[in-house]
Amino acid sequence: MAEPTTRFRVIPNTTSADDLNTEAKRLGSISGQTVVSTGEGNEADFGLVDISEGAANSGVLTLLWDVTADGGNTTVETFKFWLAACGFVEADSAIKFRALSGTDNATPSSTENYTANATTESYTFADLDESEPASANLFPTDEGASMALSTTSDDALMWAMYAAIASGETTGTYKGLDSGYELRFNLKYSYS
Repeated sequence: MAEPTTRFRVIPNTTSADDLNTEAKRLGSISGQTVVSTGEGNEADFGLVDISEGAANSGVLTLLWDVTADGGNTTVETFKFWLAACGFVEADSAIKFRALSGTDNATPSSTENYTANATTESYTFADLDESEPASANLFPTDEGASMALSTTSDDALMWAMYAAIASGETTGTYKGLDSGYELRFNLKYSYS
């Protein structure tokens, strides 16, 4: 079987919770979404973080990931997300991360429900691992351990993240594997 075809999308921070309150809505086209790639030139962008007056945070990005073609597989599972390359030199600089669900999840335990206009205080963020986590840290928005595939996935992964930058951090543009300015994420999953 072939590897599934997948996509990453960044949605506007202003997206209403009602626009994400069903699996069908999360899988569909979301107004203002941007499909981002893993290649250079179309990455998710935290924007400018000005540390001239001390430590500062980027805005919150909300991303979704789903399968658009199953490659003959019936399941995807064990979703692990981490910071694979990081050029930050200050210990207090980090990427903060939180797995999310839609508001149709009445009692989330491994995620938090999506909030429109999220700030760095909207969720219980944690530092994103800088090596592969031992167990899954991303979950389908129904908090299941897997997603069924039938051409496309039956759900999506959704998460929020932001860059927390220490005041003494090296200034510059952090992306990919640029020497001294590395910033690259990995998403690993199993499929069968």
